[in-house]
Amino acid sequence: MKKTAAWILTLTLVLTLAACGGKNTSDTSSQGADGSQSTQDVSSQESSKPDNGSLTVVNDGLEEMEAQAEMLRGGTNQNDAVLLPLNTRLTGKTTQDGGLWYAFTTGTAENATYRITTVNKTLDTGSLCLRIYDAYGEQTHSYTLKADQAGRASTLDLELPSSTTYYIYIWAEKGDLISYSLIIRDPEEQKTGYATAGSVSESVGAVAGQEISAGTNQDDGGMIPLETQLSGKVSNGQGQWYAFTTNSVENATYEVTTVNQTPGTGDFCLRVYDMYGEPMHSYTLDADQSGKAATQSLKLPPKTTYYIYVWAEKKDTIQYTLKIHGPEEPGAAGSVTVEEPLVFETPFELNSTQVMFVADKADFLDEAAAKEALKPVADVILAHPDHPILLAGTTATDGTQEECVDLSNRRAAAVKELLVNAFGVPESQLQSVGLGYEADPFVRGQDRDANGKFVESEGAKNRRVIVMDANDPIAQELLNA
Repeated sequence: MKKTAAWILTLTLVLTLAACGGKNTSDTSSQGADGSQSTQDVSSQESSKPDNGSLTVVNDGLEEMEAQAEMLRGGTNQNDAVLLPLNTRLTGKTTQDGGLWYAFTTGTAENATYRITTVNKTLDTGSLCLRIYDAYGEQTHSYTLKADQAGRASTLDLELPSSTTYYIYIWAEKGDLISYSLIIRDPEEQKTGYATAGSVSESVGAVAGQEISAGTNQDDGGMIPLETQLSGKVSNGQGQWYAFTTNSVENATYEVTTVNQTPGTGDFCLRVYDMYGEPMHSYTLDADQSGKAATQSLKLPPKTTYYIYVWAEKKDTIQYTLKIHGPEEPGAAGSVTVEEPLVFETPFELNSTQVMFVADKADFLDEAAAKEALKPVADVILAHPDHPILLAGTTATDGTQEECVDLSNRRAAAVKELLVNAFGVPESQLQSVGLGYEADPFVRGQDRDANGKFVESEGAKNRRVIVMDANDPIAQELLNA
């Protein structure tokens, strides 16, 4: 379990499902009780290199930092940067006391391209700004990455050397309080295991007949099933976000069709983006007030999610329809078997960037923050009272499997109890189980390197509770094990 100040520094961003308490303390003198190295020490090592290239660990003021950690909102300087796992979306909020610092360590692939993506999730604000620095405070790119309040993802691509720590500085351009998401993707990562989703909207997927709500940003766009016509309304100059996922047909063509149903208005506008915020076509699709359909054709790869942004050109109030037509999947024609869709189409993970527990315990470090993270999960579960839900806890690869099964089981049970007590989810609808690390079938971070040393940033990825439909074959596999 992480017992150092820097690990607790993540409080304001996340609710952490910390790893179980192991006893592997032999790797380095700056490790915590679970064998993981503190964020404080990693940052200090990188930024305190003397000229001869040796490493100096800076621990001055550690006890004072531990006492004050709960008041901090992420790292306030580069030395105290909060170390983030790769390929895991976190959510955070800017402060009015200056920017926040984070860090990430590259993988083992030489000169791989890393994609840092952020989304400004707060309307009516200035831009969210981001820069990347090396251990010596040198900028790795020549401009500031900005994410505006329209909610579109903004991405920075960097080709970086292996096994090197970099630092991310995030701030609000105009001093606004901005909620945001951040993910550092490593395209070279080898993934084994079942996939999980990092947001509720992505996890729930698109189900025909289900009410679809527009999102205010790309992360929260309502999922539209293929071949389903959606009706909506834009007003007050506010754009809206939707999403759709392509089916299994390779390199097929999809038609996105919209109709402006309100006479006497300006154009109704639409653009389609990928997960990095890149537009999928070179012009804005406009539907005028004549009522004629406007269609954008896109050739897209299979099993990929895309995001649709719609808005009124002149800030009019416009009623519209939207439909995505896709190819017919092989074997679909003439099929009469209709299976009830899963509530969580992809298992959703509440990981160490979302829920924080007291080290080695099943007590929430901040119950109010836990409730905030669990509310969208509770809303989905309450909307599907006939579907049993499984909560499965996992841990980092540390300590004994028996210890980790026990801790992960108690933490999954704590999430269950909060869903019941805070939101009124029927207790009978929820099951919980602890998997530890040996029985974890989902994509995991490589939290042990080739020498067996614990990698804290990757360990953080494995501290989680997975939420899934108990009828999911994966859930059944876990329950039957």
